[in-house]
Amino acid sequence: MRVASAQDLLAELAPRDGRLAGALTITGLVLVTSTLAMALRVPEAALSCYLIFFAYRDNAGDSIYTALKLAMAASLGVFLGVLLLRGVIEDPMLRLAALLGATFLGMFLSQASRLGPLAGTAGFVFAFLLTLVDVVQVPELMNRALEWVWVVVVIPLGLSALWAGLAGRRPLRCAENRIVARTLALADPHGSAAQTLLDEGMGPVDDYREFARLIGESRGEEAARLAYRADDSFYRLALAEAGVFPRHSQTASPPEPVPFFVPHAFSDPRHLRFALKVALAVLITYAFYTAFGLFEIHTAMITCFYVALGTRGETHHRIALRITGALLGAVAGFITMLWLMPQVDDIGGLLLLLFFPTFIAAWIGLGSEKISYAGWQLALCFFLVVLAGFGPPTGVSTAIERVIGILFGSGVIMVVFAVLWPESARDDALEAIDEMDKTLATASPPRCGRDIAKLRTPLALAIRLSKMARYERTADLAPQIAAAEARYHAFIRSTAHAAA
Repeated sequence: MRVASAQDLLAELAPRDGRLAGALTITGLVLVTSTLAMALRVPEAALSCYLIFFAYRDNAGDSIYTALKLAMAASLGVFLGVLLLRGVIEDPMLRLAALLGATFLGMFLSQASRLGPLAGTAGFVFAFLLTLVDVVQVPELMNRALEWVWVVVVIPLGLSALWAGLAGRRPLRCAENRIVARTLALADPHGSAAQTLLDEGMGPVDDYREFARLIGESRGEEAARLAYRADDSFYRLALAEAGVFPRHSQTASPPEPVPFFVPHAFSDPRHLRFALKVALAVLITYAFYTAFGLFEIHTAMITCFYVALGTRGETHHRIALRITGALLGAVAGFITMLWLMPQVDDIGGLLLLLFFPTFIAAWIGLGSEKISYAGWQLALCFFLVVLAGFGPPTGVSTAIERVIGILFGSGVIMVVFAVLWPESARDDALEAIDEMDKTLATASPPRCGRDIAKLRTPLALAIRLSKMARYERTADLAPQIAAAEARYHAFIRSTAHAAA
């Protein structure tokens, strides 16, 4: 088992298209951000640098869009925060109600709407601003702190958008690379590369094509040809995987409009239960560190927002990555602070110390879902230690307190999600398989890549959830997944002639 795990880890850390360029881009932006923060004496430089990781996307169009979207959300959040605080700053119970309301709404929308993680992040920012009153109790100083929060957010996002516009990877090139990758995967349609390309569906290339259209790289007939090639490459790879000789797609249907709310957003109780569980965990952690005057471990509340996912397996996996990354980042920060920073006396030396840990964290963060979150947490904890002020750190207490907060918050989330309405990744995987079978029973012969992608979506979800179910220590789903794949392949083979 240890050998297999080591092999999996090495495979996750192996170079892939765009990974080196992405890691260098993130590292460079972090160095520029930290330089500006030190020169302008912007507080919370660690959070500014961490936002580079959060906002990075693999193409220029998406990077600019994400940066603008987050900057607008931050501006709106600060504006509303100032207005709200004027009404609740003197009443702790009203502030607590507003905090829980923001948490509930943000986490509900993160599950039930197309906003996804953006809604959860907005809810977190709004809730966290309300907790600052416990530390900054003078209204004038509080308003000033909120203004600095805006600066902390906008500097890294502005740099990200500027770099993307000047030197970011073009979305058209990203789409072309994905088409080429699918073509190359025809040589081994059952290999890991082919499976990854098929499981992701048409979504990534659709996004690349849309951003290419928006920035004028691909329009008119050129856009139509790109759409057909994207569909055709997926169609041929899916046929090859099912054991059918690859042939060209007959058409290229456009992506269906995505509604704002997911199906059954208000009738499915799981979305409501998820928001309630996260709100309860936030209440427990906030009440604990407030009652005992331990604001230094406020990362406990932050952890509740960022490790909570739909099922126990997904949440446990995220917690494992968060703790691993946090410990690695803290250790790297301690080593840097205790043995290396005493030798540094200027900004150039600081940037040199930041370079290698940031690059390593970015390399891990650009991996797959299996390891990426650990890279994010490595970076955050490292920055919290090394960038704790405007000079060399004087102690390790900050990092220790932040790590304690992460461990405490992770424990609270695990207990709450295990006790209240526990959602099993295994059960959700079996439901996805049932959904696939129902779809296959009524589906017409697929004539293009998008038709097959729709059929494969529940199977891909089941495969992903079956991997998360391992963190629940439940029975292995390998036999059920194998049988579902066999039925899916049999359908593709049986309908291939009719679709010709």
